[in-house]
Amino acid sequence: MKRLTLFALLLAVPALAQAPAQIQRATLMSAFDLDGEGADVDQVIEAVAIIDDGSVTGTDYTIAAQPDVCRLLDLTIVDTDLSAGTLTVTGTGCLGEAKSCAFAFTAGDDTGVQTLTCTDGEGAYIATVTEVETGTMTGESDETFALGYSTGVGEGWQMWGRKNAADPLGRLSVNPFGHFDERKKISTSGSLSTTVAAVDTDEDPFALVSAGDLLIVQIDGVSYERKVTARASADSITVSDPGLNIPAAGVTFRWKKAYFSSNPDHLLAVPVNGQRTVTFDWSVDANANTGGVVTSFDCTAERLEFPTDRWVEVDTTTVASTSTQANTTESLNLELTLYTYCRFGLEFGTGDDADSADEDINVAVSVMR
Repeated sequence: MKRLTLFALLLAVPALAQAPAQIQRATLMSAFDLDGEGADVDQVIEAVAIIDDGSVTGTDYTIAAQPDVCRLLDLTIVDTDLSAGTLTVTGTGCLGEAKSCAFAFTAGDDTGVQTLTCTDGEGAYIATVTEVETGTMTGESDETFALGYSTGVGEGWQMWGRKNAADPLGRLSVNPFGHFDERKKISTSGSLSTTVAAVDTDEDPFALVSAGDLLIVQIDGVSYERKVTARASADSITVSDPGLNIPAAGVTFRWKKAYFSSNPDHLLAVPVNGQRTVTFDWSVDANANTGGVVTSFDCTAERLEFPTDRWVEVDTTTVASTSTQANTTESLNLELTLYTYCRFGLEFGTGDDADSADEDINVAVSVMR
């Protein structure tokens, strides 16, 4: 994998005019591979007869597969005589939140693709489906439904960081500069290795770490970041190349959780209020999808506790299918704007390769005060 290099933003500032610049940096994506296919209307549940009091947990409805990534789910219905009844889908959303979404049948013809309405007021962006139920159905005869997605993934946002508490409206966000501190020591037994293990196997330092998370260690005063590619146990993980040389005595570490969301109501964005500049450095080092990779650099002037649906597109780039994009720097002078958040999103023109090959997309951000 080609390593992503952050370029420093150089500004000539008179010594007495301003205080020394303070820069925060965060890696948002490294060798990122979305693996989100195009439309698949029966990905989760294949077309099945609608019955009274049906349930996934019984023998009536069977989950064929989970969504490939967290994305907007909908129903495809064939309706002949059904006049009333409710179908409910429960599961988890993009950031691990509980989701409950439903469709209420009417006396009219509900044949076709139908939208689910969720109790949180947001769309049915679901990562994992745990239950599908139908209650008392009126007039059912030979109706069917399928659960999946009639559209592609759409724009999505990947970020390493720490999830914030819900805002006053109950919405979720992630802090890209946030992390978790782990005081239990880890080591590679002194050799250059991608296998990182606990110094004391009774301590389980990786109990909360998952594949895809970001490991941060400091060795001899130098900080290293490595993506967790596999987790063998709470005592052992594998990280991305190049390997690390952690002394046998061990070091403590930090880590960031990996988050991905295609739900526009989630705030996977960089706080920039009061900053001088924001800079995104990104590259597409491998590109196996169809329709190309479309990037979007957006900002908003909204405050977190108020609606953040008024995003302004600062720049967008389309990297054609099978093409690559060398490291690209996009910077915005925030002293000329009132922006409070900026984000970097991705969308595939049609869909990706569904794991036949990996994309390799890398994004880092820096903000300067």
